[in-house]
Amino acid sequence: MFAALVGVSGHTGGKTHKHAPSHGSRRNTTTHPKATKTARIQRPVAIGAITYSFLFVVNELQVDYEPLPGQDRPLTDQWLNTIPPQQAGAYIGELVGTVFRYQDGVISPAHGYLWHRPSMGLEGRIVRVNQANVIDGYPVLYRAQTVFACSPLLPMIVTDGDASLGYTFPRRICSCNHMYDDERCSTWSHLHFGSGDDNSRGEISYVNSYASGDPFVAGKDPSWVPSLVPSVYRNTKPSAGPSRGLSGELPIILALMGFHGKPGRASDVFRDRKWNLGQWVGSNRASSYLPKSGESPRGLFVQVCADNLVDGQEDCEENNIPVEVWEQALQDLEYRTILVQG
Repeated sequence: MFAALVGVSGHTGGKTHKHAPSHGSRRNTTTHPKATKTARIQRPVAIGAITYSFLFVVNELQVDYEPLPGQDRPLTDQWLNTIPPQQAGAYIGELVGTVFRYQDGVISPAHGYLWHRPSMGLEGRIVRVNQANVIDGYPVLYRAQTVFACSPLLPMIVTDGDASLGYTFPRRICSCNHMYDDERCSTWSHLHFGSGDDNSRGEISYVNSYASGDPFVAGKDPSWVPSLVPSVYRNTKPSAGPSRGLSGELPIILALMGFHGKPGRASDVFRDRKWNLGQWVGSNRASSYLPKSGESPRGLFVQVCADNLVDGQEDCEENNIPVEVWEQALQDLEYRTILVQG
């Protein structure tokens, strides 16, 4: 089943995961295969040519938006839109979702896997537990990101890692008009979309967290706007070709889907298989659970792990898959397939 994954061509430059159950979820463990106008995404392969499987969880962050001492309003951007707080202490809890398994386009609960976080402010991760509810395995962390729906005027922002650990900041532009990031911190970005190099049959939008590409989708009239991606990201260029689909970083796409669940119930979307075999079969309208004007932002944290263990029972078949093979397969899934058709 997994032999086809060995030696699959894909993006280069990805780091090898550390084989330790304590490696962090603050930042992604893979290097971004950035999609820019000068560095194009590889041509997609047909869905079904490779077997893909991963584990994921979507958690709703509970946030205290009370102003800090000496301030008269919650944290805002320069246009006075409320944004997520920078301090870990403002994240007072999380509503934990079910751990799911994605396998070749089909989603099902991953029995025997749970979300474990000792307490807020500390890193959490998907774990495997035995019948005594004792942790006996740690799946390989692939990618973790946080997405906040802030308001109709600031519909979606994303940052790498777990925003509840603090030290998140909006991207800023200095006096020399040069954008900069502090490597010790995590920065918020609007959704951006790269495009592929095979546009003969339409455009594919590759969503990312690092402000690469364009702040609008790659093709015209995608079926997943406004259901998953807000209408403000529509492509209005007369020269744009028809949209073929949405792909890119898995946690972002899963979060966009999760916003269709009631607050604290993002797992319902996946339990009901609103995303199935590359099709979004949920509502074709924007989620009714996104913040309205004057309401507080809503944030989802998503962790994606390979369907493979770092440490666990030696006779478990998950341990038979090399980490590098899973990492390459998941990068190919993000950037060489179409995750949501249309």
